[in-house]
Amino acid sequence: MKKLLLTLLCLPLITLAQQSPPTAQGILDINGVATSVGPAAMCWDLNDAKYEVPKGSGIHSIFTHDLWIGGVDDGGQLRVTAQTYRQGGSDYWPGPVSDSIYHNDVDMAGWDRVWKINKTEIDDHIANYNSGTYIMPDAIENWPAHGDISKGQAPNLAPFIDVDNDGQYIPLNGDYPDIMGDQTVYIIKNDVGDIHTESDGEQLGLEIHIMFYAYRCDNYPELNHTVFVKTTLFNRGNHNLNNTYIGTWTDMDLGFYLDDYVGCHIPLNLGYTYNGDNDDETIMGYGFNPPAQGLVYLNGTMDKFMYYNNDFTVIGNPSSALDYYNYLRGIWKDNVPMTYGGDGHGGGTGATTNLCDYMFPDTTDVNFTTPWSEVTAGNIPADRRFLMSNGPFDLDTNTSYTLDYAFVFAWDSTNINGGSVPLLFNYTQNIQDFMMVLLIYLVLM
Repeated sequence: MKKLLLTLLCLPLITLAQQSPPTAQGILDINGVATSVGPAAMCWDLNDAKYEVPKGSGIHSIFTHDLWIGGVDDGGQLRVTAQTYRQGGSDYWPGPVSDSIYHNDVDMAGWDRVWKINKTEIDDHIANYNSGTYIMPDAIENWPAHGDISKGQAPNLAPFIDVDNDGQYIPLNGDYPDIMGDQTVYIIKNDVGDIHTESDGEQLGLEIHIMFYAYRCDNYPELNHTVFVKTTLFNRGNHNLNNTYIGTWTDMDLGFYLDDYVGCHIPLNLGYTYNGDNDDETIMGYGFNPPAQGLVYLNGTMDKFMYYNNDFTVIGNPSSALDYYNYLRGIWKDNVPMTYGGDGHGGGTGATTNLCDYMFPDTTDVNFTTPWSEVTAGNIPADRRFLMSNGPFDLDTNTSYTLDYAFVFAWDSTNINGGSVPLLFNYTQNIQDFMMVLLIYLVLM
Protein backbone atom coordinates (compact mmCIF):
# COMPACT_ATOMS: atom_id res chain seq x y z
CA MET A 1 0.00 0.00 0.00
CA LYS A 2 2.82 2.41 0.86
CA LYS A 3 4.41 1.81 -2.54
CA LEU A 4 1.08 2.47 -4.27
CA LEU A 5 0.53 5.72 -2.36
CA LEU A 6 4.07 6.85 -3.12
CA THR A 7 3.52 6.14 -6.81
CA LEU A 8 0.25 8.09 -6.85
CA LEU A 9 1.88 11.03 -5.09
CA CYS A 10 4.67 11.11 -7.60
CA LEU A 11 2.44 11.03 -10.67
CA PRO A 12 1.60 14.77 -10.69
CA LEU A 13 5.30 15.60 -10.52
CA ILE A 14 6.08 13.29 -13.41
CA THR A 15 3.31 14.84 -15.47
CA LEU A 16 4.28 18.40 -14.64
CA ALA A 17 8.00 18.04 -15.33
CA GLN A 18 7.46 18.11 -19.09
CA GLN A 19 6.84 20.96 -21.50
CA SER A 20 4.78 20.81 -24.64
CA PRO A 21 6.42 21.96 -27.87
CA PRO A 22 6.00 25.71 -28.46
CA THR A 23 3.23 27.19 -30.60
CA ALA A 24 3.86 30.95 -30.58
CA GLN A 25 4.98 33.01 -33.56
CA GLY A 26 5.11 36.66 -34.56
CA ILE A 27 5.65 38.40 -37.88
CA LEU A 28 8.71 40.50 -38.64
CA ASP A 29 7.53 42.84 -41.40
CA ILE A 30 9.09 46.29 -41.09
CA ASN A 31 10.88 46.24 -44.46
CA GLY A 32 10.64 44.36 -47.76
CA VAL A 33 10.42 40.97 -46.04
CA ALA A 34 7.55 39.45 -44.07
CA THR A 35 8.40 36.30 -42.12
CA SER A 36 6.95 34.32 -39.25
CA VAL A 37 9.40 33.75 -36.40
CA GLY A 38 9.00 32.46 -32.87
CA PRO A 39 9.74 29.62 -30.49
CA ALA A 40 7.42 27.38 -32.55
CA ALA A 41 9.29 27.73 -35.84
CA MET A 42 11.36 30.09 -37.98
CA CYS A 43 10.34 31.09 -41.52
CA TRP A 44 7.35 28.71 -41.65
CA ASP A 45 4.19 27.90 -39.65
CA LEU A 46 4.79 24.12 -39.44
CA ASN A 47 2.84 23.74 -42.68
CA ASP A 48 3.70 26.41 -45.22
CA ALA A 49 6.59 28.69 -46.09
CA LYS A 50 6.29 32.11 -44.42
CA TYR A 51 9.47 33.89 -45.56
CA GLU A 52 7.82 36.17 -48.11
CA VAL A 53 10.11 38.38 -50.20
CA PRO A 54 9.34 40.83 -51.65
CA LYS A 55 6.68 41.47 -49.03
CA GLY A 56 3.20 41.31 -50.54
CA SER A 57 4.30 39.20 -53.52
CA GLY A 58 2.96 35.91 -52.16
CA ILE A 59 6.27 34.27 -53.14
CA HIS A 60 8.71 32.76 -50.66
CA SER A 61 12.46 32.15 -50.78
CA ILE A 62 12.84 30.06 -47.59
CA PHE A 63 10.69 27.16 -46.41
CA THR A 64 12.12 26.63 -42.93
CA HIS A 65 15.16 27.28 -40.76
CA ASP A 66 16.41 26.22 -37.31
CA LEU A 67 19.45 25.64 -35.12
CA TRP A 68 21.61 22.55 -34.65
CA ILE A 69 23.99 22.54 -31.67
CA GLY A 70 26.26 19.78 -30.45
CA GLY A 71 29.15 19.31 -28.05
CA VAL A 72 30.88 16.78 -25.82
CA ASP A 73 30.91 17.14 -22.03
CA ASP A 74 33.90 16.55 -19.75
CA GLY A 75 32.82 12.93 -19.28
CA GLY A 76 32.89 12.23 -23.02
CA GLN A 77 29.09 12.25 -23.42
CA LEU A 78 27.84 13.62 -26.73
CA ARG A 79 25.06 16.19 -26.28
CA VAL A 80 22.97 17.40 -29.21
CA THR A 81 19.93 19.57 -29.80
CA ALA A 82 18.54 20.13 -33.28
CA GLN A 83 15.34 20.81 -35.15
CA THR A 84 14.17 20.24 -38.72
CA TYR A 85 10.50 19.77 -39.64
CA ARG A 86 9.24 18.54 -36.23
CA GLN A 87 8.06 15.33 -37.88
CA GLY A 88 9.98 13.24 -35.36
CA GLY A 89 9.38 15.47 -32.36
CA SER A 90 10.92 18.49 -30.65
CA ASP A 91 14.26 19.43 -29.10
CA TYR A 92 13.27 22.98 -28.05
CA TRP A 93 10.77 24.37 -25.59
CA PRO A 94 9.73 27.93 -24.69
CA GLY A 95 11.27 29.95 -21.89
CA PRO A 96 14.45 30.10 -19.83
CA VAL A 97 16.18 27.17 -18.16
CA SER A 98 14.54 26.58 -14.78
CA ASP A 99 14.67 23.99 -12.01
CA SER A 100 13.41 20.76 -13.57
CA ILE A 101 10.16 20.66 -11.59
CA TYR A 102 9.08 23.93 -13.22
CA HIS A 103 9.53 22.78 -16.80
CA ASN A 104 5.84 22.13 -17.28
CA ASP A 105 3.06 23.84 -19.19
CA VAL A 106 1.63 25.53 -16.11
CA ASP A 107 4.78 27.19 -14.77
CA MET A 108 6.17 28.01 -18.23
CA ALA A 109 2.90 29.10 -19.84
CA GLY A 110 3.88 32.76 -20.06
CA TRP A 111 6.99 32.02 -22.09
CA ASP A 112 5.35 30.57 -25.19
CA ARG A 113 5.20 33.96 -26.86
CA VAL A 114 7.19 36.58 -28.77
CA TRP A 115 8.06 40.16 -27.87
CA LYS A 116 7.65 42.32 -30.97
CA ILE A 117 8.68 45.99 -30.75
CA ASN A 118 9.15 48.80 -33.26
CA LYS A 119 11.82 51.42 -32.71
CA THR A 120 9.11 54.08 -32.94
CA GLU A 121 7.51 52.54 -29.85
CA ILE A 122 10.82 52.76 -28.00
CA ASP A 123 11.20 56.41 -29.05
CA ASP A 124 7.66 57.16 -27.89
CA HIS A 125 8.33 55.46 -24.56
CA ILE A 126 11.49 57.48 -23.98
CA ALA A 127 9.67 60.74 -24.69
CA ASN A 128 6.38 60.03 -22.90
CA TYR A 129 6.77 57.27 -20.25
CA ASN A 130 6.07 59.71 -17.41
CA SER A 131 3.21 61.56 -19.07
CA GLY A 132 -0.31 61.01 -17.87
CA THR A 133 -1.69 59.97 -21.26
CA TYR A 134 0.96 57.44 -22.31
CA ILE A 135 -0.23 53.88 -22.94
CA MET A 136 2.68 51.47 -22.64
CA PRO A 137 2.89 48.66 -25.24
CA ASP A 138 2.69 45.17 -23.77
CA ALA A 139 6.09 44.14 -25.16
CA ILE A 140 7.75 47.03 -23.31
CA GLU A 141 5.76 46.59 -20.12
CA ASN A 142 6.36 42.84 -19.98
CA TRP A 143 9.83 42.68 -21.54
CA PRO A 144 11.54 39.49 -20.22
CA ALA A 145 14.39 41.34 -18.55
CA HIS A 146 14.48 39.16 -15.44
CA GLY A 147 13.91 35.52 -14.61
CA ASP A 148 12.15 34.15 -11.55
CA ILE A 149 15.04 33.16 -9.27
CA SER A 150 12.63 31.21 -7.02
CA LYS A 151 12.22 28.82 -9.98
CA GLY A 152 15.94 28.59 -10.64
CA GLN A 153 15.90 31.04 -13.55
CA ALA A 154 18.74 33.46 -14.22
CA PRO A 155 18.11 36.89 -12.69
CA ASN A 156 18.96 38.77 -15.90
CA LEU A 157 17.59 37.68 -19.27
CA ALA A 158 16.68 40.00 -22.16
CA PRO A 159 18.86 43.15 -22.56
CA PHE A 160 17.49 46.52 -21.51
CA ILE A 161 18.57 50.11 -21.02
CA ASP A 162 18.69 50.80 -17.30
CA VAL A 163 17.99 54.53 -17.21
CA ASP A 164 18.42 54.97 -13.46
CA ASN A 165 21.17 52.32 -13.10
CA ASP A 166 19.40 50.45 -10.31
CA GLY A 167 19.88 47.03 -11.92
CA GLN A 168 16.14 46.46 -12.25
CA TYR A 169 13.93 46.72 -15.30
CA ILE A 170 11.19 49.17 -14.33
CA PRO A 171 9.66 50.70 -17.48
CA LEU A 172 7.56 53.07 -15.37
CA ASN A 173 10.88 54.70 -14.40
CA GLY A 174 11.92 55.05 -18.03
CA ASP A 175 13.76 51.75 -18.60
CA TYR A 176 13.22 50.20 -22.03
CA PRO A 177 14.24 47.15 -24.10
CA ASP A 178 17.63 47.26 -25.78
CA ILE A 179 16.66 46.29 -29.33
CA MET A 180 18.34 46.45 -32.71
CA GLY A 181 16.96 47.60 -36.05
CA ASP A 182 13.68 49.36 -36.76
CA GLN A 183 11.73 46.33 -35.58
CA THR A 184 12.62 43.41 -33.29
CA VAL A 185 11.00 40.10 -32.47
CA TYR A 186 12.58 38.53 -29.37
CA ILE A 187 12.23 34.95 -28.14
CA ILE A 188 13.71 32.73 -25.43
CA LYS A 189 13.78 28.95 -25.64
CA ASN A 190 15.59 26.03 -24.01
CA ASP A 191 16.61 22.45 -24.70
CA VAL A 192 15.76 20.99 -21.27
CA GLY A 193 11.95 21.09 -21.24
CA ASP A 194 11.70 17.39 -22.11
CA ILE A 195 13.63 14.62 -23.82
CA HIS A 196 14.94 15.31 -27.32
CA THR A 197 12.61 13.46 -29.65
CA GLU A 198 13.94 15.08 -32.85
CA SER A 199 17.67 14.35 -32.54
CA ASP A 200 17.53 11.75 -29.73
CA GLY A 201 20.48 13.64 -28.26
CA GLU A 202 21.20 14.25 -24.60
CA GLN A 203 20.30 17.68 -23.22
CA LEU A 204 22.98 20.38 -23.22
CA GLY A 205 21.41 22.70 -20.63
CA LEU A 206 21.05 25.53 -23.11
CA GLU A 207 18.96 28.66 -22.85
CA ILE A 208 18.77 30.31 -26.26
CA HIS A 209 17.95 33.98 -26.79
CA ILE A 210 17.15 35.02 -30.36
CA MET A 211 16.65 38.57 -31.57
CA PHE A 212 15.26 38.83 -35.09
CA TYR A 213 15.46 42.35 -36.44
CA ALA A 214 15.32 44.37 -39.65
CA TYR A 215 15.80 47.90 -40.97
CA ARG A 216 13.43 49.89 -43.17
CA CYS A 217 15.65 51.40 -45.89
CA ASP A 218 13.71 51.93 -49.12
CA ASN A 219 16.70 53.44 -50.91
CA TYR A 220 19.01 50.50 -50.16
CA PRO A 221 17.52 47.26 -51.54
CA GLU A 222 20.16 45.05 -49.92
CA LEU A 223 19.29 46.34 -46.44
CA ASN A 224 15.58 46.59 -47.12
CA HIS A 225 15.41 42.88 -47.99
CA THR A 226 17.62 41.57 -45.18
CA VAL A 227 16.60 39.96 -41.88
CA PHE A 228 19.20 39.89 -39.11
CA VAL A 229 19.42 37.26 -36.37
CA LYS A 230 21.35 37.55 -33.11
CA THR A 231 21.49 34.16 -31.38
CA THR A 232 23.03 33.80 -27.92
CA LEU A 233 23.60 30.42 -26.28
CA PHE A 234 23.73 30.42 -22.47
CA ASN A 235 25.05 27.25 -20.86
CA ARG A 236 22.83 27.04 -17.77
CA GLY A 237 23.53 23.34 -17.30
CA ASN A 238 25.94 21.38 -15.13
CA HIS A 239 28.25 20.27 -17.95
CA ASN A 240 31.11 22.06 -19.66
CA LEU A 241 30.75 21.60 -23.40
CA ASN A 242 33.82 20.95 -25.51
CA ASN A 243 34.22 20.80 -29.29
CA THR A 244 30.92 22.61 -29.60
CA TYR A 245 29.38 23.57 -32.94
CA ILE A 246 26.39 25.74 -33.75
CA GLY A 247 24.76 25.18 -37.12
CA THR A 248 22.16 27.06 -39.12
CA TRP A 249 20.09 24.45 -40.93
CA THR A 250 18.01 25.95 -43.74
CA ASP A 251 15.61 24.60 -46.33
CA MET A 252 15.70 27.37 -48.91
CA ASP A 253 12.87 26.77 -51.37
CA LEU A 254 13.45 29.58 -53.81
CA GLY A 255 9.96 30.10 -55.22
CA PHE A 256 9.25 26.80 -56.99
CA TYR A 257 11.04 24.28 -54.79
CA LEU A 258 12.02 21.57 -57.28
CA ASP A 259 14.59 23.46 -59.38
CA ASP A 260 17.18 24.77 -56.90
CA TYR A 261 20.94 24.57 -56.49
CA VAL A 262 23.01 25.49 -53.40
CA GLY A 263 26.53 26.80 -52.98
CA CYS A 264 28.81 28.77 -50.70
CA HIS A 265 31.26 31.67 -50.88
CA ILE A 266 33.96 31.00 -48.30
CA PRO A 267 35.53 34.48 -47.89
CA LEU A 268 32.07 35.99 -47.46
CA ASN A 269 31.00 33.31 -44.91
CA LEU A 270 27.95 32.86 -47.13
CA GLY A 271 25.73 29.92 -48.00
CA TYR A 272 23.13 30.45 -50.70
CA THR A 273 20.46 29.00 -52.97
CA TYR A 274 19.94 29.88 -56.61
CA ASN A 275 17.72 28.63 -59.39
CA GLY A 276 18.89 25.74 -61.56
CA ASP A 277 17.90 27.55 -64.75
CA ASN A 278 16.80 31.01 -65.83
CA ASP A 279 13.09 30.42 -65.24
CA ASP A 280 11.55 29.72 -61.85
CA GLU A 281 8.30 28.12 -62.99
CA THR A 282 4.72 27.83 -61.66
CA ILE A 283 2.67 30.32 -59.67
CA MET A 284 4.99 29.64 -56.72
CA GLY A 285 8.01 30.80 -58.73
CA TYR A 286 9.78 34.10 -59.36
CA GLY A 287 9.67 33.74 -63.16
CA PHE A 288 12.54 34.72 -65.49
CA ASN A 289 15.85 35.92 -64.06
CA PRO A 290 14.98 34.64 -60.56
CA PRO A 291 16.65 35.87 -57.37
CA ALA A 292 19.22 34.29 -55.06
CA GLN A 293 18.80 33.87 -51.30
CA GLY A 294 21.73 33.73 -48.90
CA LEU A 295 22.61 33.27 -45.24
CA VAL A 296 25.77 35.03 -44.06
CA TYR A 297 27.65 34.81 -40.76
CA LEU A 298 28.52 38.27 -39.50
CA ASN A 299 30.62 37.84 -36.35
CA GLY A 300 32.08 34.39 -36.90
CA THR A 301 33.37 32.14 -39.62
CA MET A 302 31.47 29.61 -41.67
CA ASP A 303 33.66 26.63 -40.75
CA LYS A 304 31.65 23.95 -42.58
CA PHE A 305 29.11 23.96 -45.40
CA MET A 306 27.34 20.88 -46.68
CA TYR A 307 24.05 19.64 -48.00
CA TYR A 308 22.53 16.18 -47.72
CA ASN A 309 20.06 14.24 -49.82
CA ASN A 310 16.42 13.83 -48.86
CA ASP A 311 16.81 10.08 -48.46
CA PHE A 312 18.23 7.63 -45.93
CA THR A 313 21.55 6.84 -47.55
CA VAL A 314 24.86 7.63 -45.85
CA ILE A 315 24.64 11.13 -47.39
CA GLY A 316 20.96 11.53 -46.53
CA ASN A 317 18.74 12.64 -43.65
CA PRO A 318 20.26 12.40 -40.17
CA SER A 319 18.64 9.77 -37.96
CA SER A 320 20.67 9.85 -34.74
CA ALA A 321 22.37 12.36 -32.45
CA LEU A 322 25.74 11.33 -33.88
CA ASP A 323 24.47 11.99 -37.42
CA TYR A 324 23.52 15.56 -36.49
CA TYR A 325 26.85 16.15 -34.77
CA ASN A 326 28.80 14.63 -37.65
CA TYR A 327 27.08 16.90 -40.14
CA LEU A 328 28.00 19.89 -37.99
CA ARG A 329 31.62 18.73 -38.31
CA GLY A 330 31.51 18.02 -42.05
CA ILE A 331 31.33 14.24 -41.63
CA TRP A 332 28.87 11.90 -43.33
CA LYS A 333 26.66 9.37 -41.52
CA ASP A 334 29.15 6.55 -42.13
CA ASN A 335 31.91 8.58 -40.41
CA VAL A 336 33.56 9.43 -43.74
CA PRO A 337 34.77 13.07 -43.83
CA MET A 338 33.63 15.33 -46.64
CA THR A 339 35.84 15.21 -49.75
CA TYR A 340 36.24 17.71 -52.56
CA GLY A 341 34.26 17.33 -55.77
CA GLY A 342 31.34 15.25 -56.99
CA ASP A 343 28.86 14.40 -54.24
CA GLY A 344 31.31 15.20 -51.43
CA HIS A 345 31.55 11.52 -50.54
CA GLY A 346 34.02 10.36 -53.15
CA GLY A 347 31.48 9.70 -55.89
CA GLY A 348 30.08 11.54 -58.89
CA THR A 349 31.60 13.81 -61.52
CA GLY A 350 34.82 15.48 -60.39
CA ALA A 351 35.14 13.48 -57.16
CA THR A 352 38.48 13.32 -55.35
CA THR A 353 39.78 11.82 -52.13
CA ASN A 354 40.96 15.21 -50.85
CA LEU A 355 39.43 16.27 -47.54
CA CYS A 356 37.61 19.61 -47.50
CA ASP A 357 35.36 21.75 -45.33
CA TYR A 358 32.94 23.17 -47.88
CA MET A 359 30.69 21.75 -50.57
CA PHE A 360 30.11 23.66 -53.81
CA PRO A 361 32.39 26.68 -53.16
CA ASP A 362 32.86 27.17 -56.93
CA THR A 363 36.27 28.89 -57.10
CA THR A 364 36.37 30.36 -53.55
CA ASP A 365 38.22 27.51 -51.81
CA VAL A 366 41.88 28.56 -51.93
CA ASN A 367 42.99 24.98 -51.25
CA PHE A 368 41.79 23.78 -54.65
CA THR A 369 42.20 25.01 -58.22
CA THR A 370 39.33 23.07 -59.79
CA PRO A 371 35.91 24.79 -59.49
CA TRP A 372 33.25 22.75 -57.72
CA SER A 373 29.56 23.59 -57.96
CA GLU A 374 26.35 21.67 -58.48
CA VAL A 375 26.74 22.47 -62.17
CA THR A 376 30.25 20.97 -62.43
CA ALA A 377 29.04 17.96 -60.43
CA GLY A 378 26.31 17.38 -63.01
CA ASN A 379 23.51 17.55 -60.45
CA ILE A 380 19.89 17.85 -61.48
CA PRO A 381 18.20 20.89 -59.87
CA ALA A 382 15.83 19.76 -57.11
CA ASP A 383 14.66 20.41 -53.55
CA ARG A 384 17.62 21.44 -51.39
CA ARG A 385 18.47 22.10 -47.77
CA PHE A 386 21.90 22.97 -46.40
CA LEU A 387 23.80 23.24 -43.14
CA MET A 388 26.36 25.90 -42.26
CA SER A 389 28.22 25.60 -38.98
CA ASN A 390 30.57 27.56 -36.76
CA GLY A 391 33.04 25.86 -34.43
CA PRO A 392 34.55 24.16 -32.62
CA PHE A 393 34.45 26.22 -29.45
CA ASP A 394 34.17 25.53 -25.73
CA LEU A 395 31.02 26.52 -23.88
CA ASP A 396 31.62 26.05 -20.19
CA THR A 397 28.80 26.14 -17.68
CA ASN A 398 27.70 29.72 -16.86
CA THR A 399 29.21 31.12 -20.06
CA SER A 400 27.63 32.24 -23.32
CA TYR A 401 28.34 32.29 -27.06
CA THR A 402 26.81 34.57 -29.70
CA LEU A 403 26.41 34.02 -33.42
CA ASP A 404 25.16 36.90 -35.56
CA TYR A 405 23.92 36.12 -39.04
CA ALA A 406 21.61 37.52 -41.69
CA PHE A 407 19.36 36.40 -44.52
CA VAL A 408 20.33 38.41 -47.62
CA PHE A 409 18.15 38.50 -50.76
CA ALA A 410 19.25 39.70 -54.21
CA TRP A 411 17.17 39.87 -57.38
CA ASP A 412 18.72 40.98 -60.65
CA SER A 413 15.35 40.74 -62.40
CA THR A 414 16.55 42.38 -65.64
CA ASN A 415 19.96 40.66 -65.61
CA ILE A 416 21.76 43.99 -65.96
CA ASN A 417 24.15 43.19 -63.08
CA GLY A 418 25.32 39.84 -64.45
CA GLY A 419 22.78 37.76 -62.58
CA SER A 420 21.37 37.39 -59.09
CA VAL A 421 24.27 35.35 -57.66
CA PRO A 422 26.96 37.99 -58.36
CA LEU A 423 24.53 40.62 -57.06
CA LEU A 424 24.07 38.54 -53.89
CA PHE A 425 27.83 38.54 -53.36
CA ASN A 426 27.86 42.31 -53.73
CA TYR A 427 24.90 42.79 -51.39
CA THR A 428 26.46 40.45 -48.81
CA GLN A 429 29.65 42.51 -48.74
CA ASN A 430 27.55 45.66 -48.32
CA ILE A 431 25.68 44.10 -45.39
CA GLN A 432 28.95 43.11 -43.74
CA ASP A 433 30.30 46.63 -44.23
CA PHE A 434 27.10 48.08 -42.78
CA MET A 435 27.40 45.92 -39.67
CA MET A 436 31.05 46.93 -39.22
CA VAL A 437 30.14 50.62 -39.36
CA LEU A 438 27.21 50.03 -36.99
CA LEU A 439 29.47 48.24 -34.52
CA ILE A 440 31.95 51.11 -34.52
CA TYR A 441 29.08 53.58 -34.04
CA LEU A 442 27.72 51.65 -31.06
CA VAL A 443 31.16 51.44 -29.45
CA LEU A 444 31.66 55.20 -29.79
CA MET A 445 28.23 56.09 -28.40
